[in-house]
Amino acid sequence: MRGGLPFRSRPLISDIPPPHIARPFDTLAAMTAVHEDIMPGAGLSDGVRAALRDVLGSLIMPMFKSQEPWALMGSTASVLQGLPDYSPPDIDLATTRDGAYIMSGAIGSTNAIVRPVKYSSAGPYTSHFGIFEVGGVKVEVMGDLVIHCADGEIKLTDHFAHWSDKVRVLHFEGMHVPVVPLEWQIVANALLGRPERVNGTARYLLETGFDRPYLETVLEDHCYGDRTHNWVREVMQLDA
Repeated sequence: MRGGLPFRSRPLISDIPPPHIARPFDTLAAMTAVHEDIMPGAGLSDGVRAALRDVLGSLIMPMFKSQEPWALMGSTASVLQGLPDYSPPDIDLATTRDGAYIMSGAIGSTNAIVRPVKYSSAGPYTSHFGIFEVGGVKVEVMGDLVIHCADGEIKLTDHFAHWSDKVRVLHFEGMHVPVVPLEWQIVANALLGRPERVNGTARYLLETGFDRPYLETVLEDHCYGDRTHNWVREVMQLDA
């Protein structure tokens, strides 16, 4: 049960991950991950869908072999989880520092490299960052991402631990794709001060159900300030 409501789809539990599944976090997590069939939101364009298919085809085996944790995040990950009324313009990939350079080699070997992966700090983001173009769609790779704002800071490597027993592996175009849960993304978007994304995600989760214990666990992290913490609790009606 998620937030007192049933899951959006019937989960398929895989006792042993097939060899083509990337290892998203650790062996135990991959073995206990919930595999879900979810209809992507209608805003997923044909161009982004095709680019994502190509990117995943390039990444899955190299990342599986490297055993580096990784996941799709951002707006494309949200829409893959069913979020409606939004058309993601790009593809965001989160991983470790080493994973970012592995991704660079995998994606860059057959696609345009707009910006080679290297250490970068700009605005609220610090990471080993690179930009690629796949079928006309921008693909951003972020290794050891840190989001730092006036109201707090998120170190993505710390949060892989939060995802490990809640990792969502979605079925997409015949592939199994690890995605950052919406419950985590709503907190990150609140920290970044993005009301449209926070409110849209909250509406969707309240309608379809959410993992309340997991969201509470993420909010227990002391790296967030009162603004982020109280905003998420309010929009998700956690104190109602």
